[in-house]
Amino acid sequence: MAIDLKFLMTTEDYVLETEAFQMKGVTNYPLEWTFFGANNPTMLLTWDAGRDRILIRFEQYAVFLGTIEDHSMHEEGLRNAYPIVKLKTSRFTRFAAEHMGTERVNTERGALAHYVIRTFEQEFHILAYEEPTVLDLGKAGDTGVVVETIDEVS
Repeated sequence: MAIDLKFLMTTEDYVLETEAFQMKGVTNYPLEWTFFGANNPTMLLTWDAGRDRILIRFEQYAVFLGTIEDHSMHEEGLRNAYPIVKLKTSRFTRFAAEHMGTERVNTERGALAHYVIRTFEQEFHILAYEEPTVLDLGKAGDTGVVVETIDEVS
């Protein structure tokens, strides 16, 4: 099973757990998460080697809004069974338009969408013009190391 954005936006009861988050000073993809994912939350809690590793990157014009806990702006319909939700309009997008000027800046890039990444412990909120890049990094136990046993040394 290949994990991509469509999978994460359409698969119910798939759970993510944050492995790492970086706000990098690079031009192309400054927001980058690495997640563990599984259909069964127990796999995440027990550090099962069979859990998936997923990389999600957002383009340079994306705005990281933090978590609901940071803003106390509760949004109807966000709590659902999908790991990633994409909203065309929300309280966050209206707030950003009013207070951050998002309707005046980078308008040639198209419309901003509000992405919500639901993890095992919290939700992350991002405004972005482009869909995020999702890379399936394989299973957590896949190290790429091949062990070969030999009986005698010549």
